[in-house]
Amino acid sequence: MQRLGKNVRMADIAEAAGVSLATVGRVLHKRGYVSAANRARIERLIQTAGYVPDKLAQGLKNRESKLIGHLVVFNPNMLFAKISLAVNTAALAQGFQVLTMTGHPNLDEEEAQVRELIGHRVDGVIITSNTRVSKALIRKLVGLKIPVVMIERTFTLPQVDRIRVDDRQGAAEAVRHIIARGHRRIGFIGLPLVHDVEKLRYRGYCDALGDAGLALDQACTCFVPEYSVAAGYQATEALSKLADPPTAVFATSDLFACGVLQALHQQGRRVPEDLALVGYDDTLSALLAPPITSVGLSLEAIGQHAIALILRRLGDRKAPARTVRVNTVLIDRQSVSTLA
Repeated sequence: MQRLGKNVRMADIAEAAGVSLATVGRVLHKRGYVSAANRARIERLIQTAGYVPDKLAQGLKNRESKLIGHLVVFNPNMLFAKISLAVNTAALAQGFQVLTMTGHPNLDEEEAQVRELIGHRVDGVIITSNTRVSKALIRKLVGLKIPVVMIERTFTLPQVDRIRVDDRQGAAEAVRHIIARGHRRIGFIGLPLVHDVEKLRYRGYCDALGDAGLALDQACTCFVPEYSVAAGYQATEALSKLADPPTAVFATSDLFACGVLQALHQQGRRVPEDLALVGYDDTLSALLAPPITSVGLSLEAIGQHAIALILRRLGDRKAPARTVRVNTVLIDRQSVSTLA
């Protein structure tokens, strides 16, 4: 058997094994018949030589890279990491790899990241909640015939598909869960109503109060500047100082719920005995003490829909934009006490 040196090519493997290029290709791609003896010899040569197929060359030949770009935004919340895992899992099931890039506030990385993905000849781009990726950059991708799918925080653009979480229904279900246990004064912790996600979660809160005939008290509504534990802590401190404080709190992120628990600990109070608490996104709730009821997102469905939308558009570049709505699920961990 011929000894192979560095920078091994597919042709070198074929020559050393005494077979055709097509036979080596069938082994590499796990397609077609190859005798057991030839297969064993080729696989041994590949392993010994450390041969790695030239994916870029294959992509140029096949007009596809089998690579999908994923642009996310940095956040201490684990939600985007979980969505990233769901996307990767769904992509692998369809024979794709995912190149994930994370954007950070004030670094203006988005344009360079989009250029990098274009340079890698990605077959599609998924953008998760990253509104710093401008409409102009997205139009550039679309103009290059690269399918784009936006998840959660999205723009309405021609030929750009979207996955939206039913945050309004999820928030309403959470607050109705609290109301069903006898609570009538329910605090709200969330971001200002700038993006649709925040608007929908607040509307869900208002929907549940209105359906139950409860008046909205602005004193119980805490809009905070960022998703952080500290913001949840400060909001809880403010709510606790009210002359008539709430008996329950709906926090629109599990990060806020962490802050609520920290503030209560400082006050010598507990959940659910002294305050009922429900979080949102179910990223940290199961890890807290006590575990907190939270609204979970259908992560597996998000990943599967994202890849399916990419594949759909690869098959029809001119298809009209499609929006897929994903439901939420309330995960009850008994953090809402029942009032007499």
